[in-house]
Amino acid sequence: MILWQKLLSVPLTFQRALLLSRYVKIFKKCFFTIGLAYNHYFYCVYNSLFLFFPIMSSAHHLLQKLPVNLKNLALKEWEDLFDYLGFRASSRANIYKAIFYQNITSSEEIDSLTDKERNQLDEITVFPASTKQSLIQSQDRSWKLTLRLHDGKSTETVIIPEWSDDKLTKCSVSISSQVGCFFGCSFCATGKMGFHRNLSTGELLDQVREAEYVVKKELNTDITHLYFMGMGEPMHNYRAISDALSIMRDPSAPGPPLSQITVSTVGLFRQIRMLAQEHPEVNLAVSIHSADQEVRKEIMPASARLGLAEIRDALIYYTRQTGHPVTIQYLLMQGINDRQEDAEKLVEYLHQLPAKITLIMFNDIADSNNKQTEVAQMQEFRKKLDESGFNTDVRWCYGEDIEAGCGQLNISTSQERVSMSMRNSSRDPSVTT
Repeated sequence: MILWQKLLSVPLTFQRALLLSRYVKIFKKCFFTIGLAYNHYFYCVYNSLFLFFPIMSSAHHLLQKLPVNLKNLALKEWEDLFDYLGFRASSRANIYKAIFYQNITSSEEIDSLTDKERNQLDEITVFPASTKQSLIQSQDRSWKLTLRLHDGKSTETVIIPEWSDDKLTKCSVSISSQVGCFFGCSFCATGKMGFHRNLSTGELLDQVREAEYVVKKELNTDITHLYFMGMGEPMHNYRAISDALSIMRDPSAPGPPLSQITVSTVGLFRQIRMLAQEHPEVNLAVSIHSADQEVRKEIMPASARLGLAEIRDALIYYTRQTGHPVTIQYLLMQGINDRQEDAEKLVEYLHQLPAKITLIMFNDIADSNNKQTEVAQMQEFRKKLDESGFNTDVRWCYGEDIEAGCGQLNISTSQERVSMSMRNSSRDPSVTT
């Protein structure tokens, strides 16, 4: 009774939620210990309690570690937090825009907050900004933008303006979704970094906003196309990607319209279906690189758990759900996947699938035995695809001299990695974190 009297004596504010969370933490540890000592019945009781009292579990989750980094919260967690704090709708909107649309790091810069709201925000939250570490321009006039994140890690963004007769016709930006990558593809320098961590929704939007600033300043134009094709596997960080897309649905948010955004993946088929359901406006690009499962497994270790048949089923679902063709990305490597028989297998694999094909020329990276396909060989490969009725183009390298080309992004760091790559892991790559 003393415990509940103490809880009820505290006003229904952040302090009460914090107090609840502390008792819940102790309560959970006790039940877990008893469950280990006896049997699964206590585990069932434990789950039942938190099913019937979700407010306790939610309070514990949100407030167990302070300060709360608002940029790391999922949108649902964001709503839960400000429900607990009792912020006005107008204040929530101002905080939301300040964090996701602007480069604001202090509550003093946010308009129309009451003194109580500002104090609460300062007391329990932080929203650190990513800062520009470097901006390097290539001889071909593309840029590589490196941002320093709040924990000292870095990520890279590539800006690619395209010109025709000295007239700017397109300005694309490719942003990263992770620091490093879990999948360890043999042709990718990012994969050789190993996996460090996912980027948060706020950090994804930081890249878009900072790239917009560069594009405005240097080219006096807007970003026309946005690609989730930088460091990391976007679908392995699906929650943050999905929240970023939801935010960018607002025309006043950073970035182009959703119809001009493309998400790339090595073939995480569950997330492909989720993208089609939740963001049907968004385009999809899938890195196939070989229609032979054994060859694909050799160059892309993740393929051991991402079967071509399951990927194809997901692509069919995507095209039917969205009405969009899917872009098939195919990196040509000499003597590995650039023969006529490889082209024939790709044609067979994509039969009756609404798809356009982008052929990519391999860029040299350190510690790789792969070699770039000869131009004549690439043309023969493309001819076979064209004759089979596919819309095919070739992606030529931008930013190779500044290591900003496809597969070249790599932050040299001694910081601890979570995993070297899929080569040495038994984890299921289709399970997101």
